[in-house]
Amino acid sequence: MSTHVLTYLKKFSTEAFSQLKNNEDVALNLHSEESDFIRFSQSKVRQNTSVNQHEMTVQYQCDQRTYRLKFNLTLDFAMDMKKFNEALAEIRLQLPKTDPNPQFVPLKNNGTSEIFKKASRPETSEIISTICSTFSDSDMAGLWCSGPLRRAAINSKGQFHYFETDFFFLDYSLYDGPRAAKSFYAETEWHQQNFLNTAQQTKNTLSLLKRSSIKIKPGAYKTYLGPMAVAELMTMFYWRALSRSSYEQGFAPLKKLYEKEVLFSEQFTMLENLNLGYSTPFNALGEVSPKDLMLIEKGRLQNFLISTATATEYQLESNFAEPSEMMKSPEIRAGTLEEAYILKELGTGLYLSNLHYINWSDPQAARITGMTRFACFWVENGEIQGPIQDMRFDETLFNIFGKNLINLTKNQQVYVNTSTYMQRELGAMKVPGALIQEMNFTL
Repeated sequence: MSTHVLTYLKKFSTEAFSQLKNNEDVALNLHSEESDFIRFSQSKVRQNTSVNQHEMTVQYQCDQRTYRLKFNLTLDFAMDMKKFNEALAEIRLQLPKTDPNPQFVPLKNNGTSEIFKKASRPETSEIISTICSTFSDSDMAGLWCSGPLRRAAINSKGQFHYFETDFFFLDYSLYDGPRAAKSFYAETEWHQQNFLNTAQQTKNTLSLLKRSSIKIKPGAYKTYLGPMAVAELMTMFYWRALSRSSYEQGFAPLKKLYEKEVLFSEQFTMLENLNLGYSTPFNALGEVSPKDLMLIEKGRLQNFLISTATATEYQLESNFAEPSEMMKSPEIRAGTLEEAYILKELGTGLYLSNLHYINWSDPQAARITGMTRFACFWVENGEIQGPIQDMRFDETLFNIFGKNLINLTKNQQVYVNTSTYMQRELGAMKVPGALIQEMNFTL
């Protein structure tokens, strides 16, 4: 556990808040990381990079107005205080030019917390050696990412929330010419045997791709969606589907579910589960969210994600969602389908390991479209016949997770957020595989 950033923040925030006038309030939000990024190609290290960055967002409030500025912390106290005072002077100059906000949410003291989560793993140099030796007989391309990731939500009302975690992931593919099998490894602790098992499964999948490719005609097919494919479908729930403000503004893919006109399968239960430990228990305002918030229970919509701003605007009760009202740590509860019986239960149909290019085709009907990707196979009588050529599907979430859902797997996989654009992101999802009675493919 490292406390140097926490100690620094306490000193910095105390001094920063001492600069304020009586009618001013300020919130400080920190993103901080010390990340290792290691890129592999042909099972060798091609890029080894470390990134240390600490970004501070200053949110200033006065006269029912809000103004934000960002700057990078250097962890040099004198230099950072100079940056803060310059930002404060700029904000005071610009704020009178803005209008009062009718959805203004004043800062509150939402308490204090300090959370440290350390991922147990070997030294990075040892992991690099393990990865290279494990895939020495393969053409592997991928990204390893690890290191401390921090968030803080502090304000001049006395609030001080700090969260530091240290998760890792290996996101990779194995290639055989134009064919590829994709895989992912991430745990709260490094387990050598689990990593080796995952690697071997990926190699086994790649060997199946050597079989002759099969072209499947458009139509409706019984389909198994692997956990990575289900994780891709989950992204559609992120895209405003569970946002109450989006629903109130007319973007409502789950309107029929909310009004009980159509239900998902009783086997489908999804919750926001912060107990997974990959996200802050507080939002950007420092409000403490429920550790587990039921979103869809046994096929019925129980809760939208409702931010305090949305609650204020529409006279609702907030569940302290992020201002964006996006999920942070969703989980689809497991079913009863044993992994060993997936092919037998599928019988004849499609085995889809991965999907991509997913988007809304008709959001108001919860209809989505996308493509198959990587290791996807045609199965007959419980046996894989060969890889399929790429196909496009067009289906509704109501069909996939509703009337056509046969079962979910007993095994669940955790996929941490792999976004590294500008900065690493927190978050994860935990999902099973899904056996679908019928899925519609158009091309």
